[in-house]
Amino acid sequence: MEVKFTRNTGFYGMGSPITLRIDDRKISLSHNQSTKVTVQSPFTMQASFFWLKSPKYVITEPKKGYTITMNILLIQLYPFLFLFSGISAVFFQNIGYSVMIVFMMIGFFLFIKNKAYTIKETVDEEF
Repeated sequence: MEVKFTRNTGFYGMGSPITLRIDDRKISLSHNQSTKVTVQSPFTMQASFFWLKSPKYVITEPKKGYTITMNILLIQLYPFLFLFSGISAVFFQNIGYSVMIVFMMIGFFLFIKNKAYTIKETVDEEF
């Protein structure tokens, strides 16, 4: 069966390709790029960009298409985390506070690194 995969990650990482792993194949998807891949069910798929990954999805009944998007939690918290860490460095010049902010950023990264992308079924109107 031929399945269409589309990358729709917005501004984040638009200059670098995402690697889509389908079983043992690797496919690179650039910003807003689509590709059609012939698959046989069941198959596994996972999107990755350096250390950021999506969960592994096992598809037993393939649909016509799938869209790779960013995790909404990452989109909402990522800018505020960096903005807050920059502003706090100016207003709170305490080494203990700065170390705490760094550990919070590392903790957030470790929490979100395997959930950074989601792969959703594409609705029929988008074909």
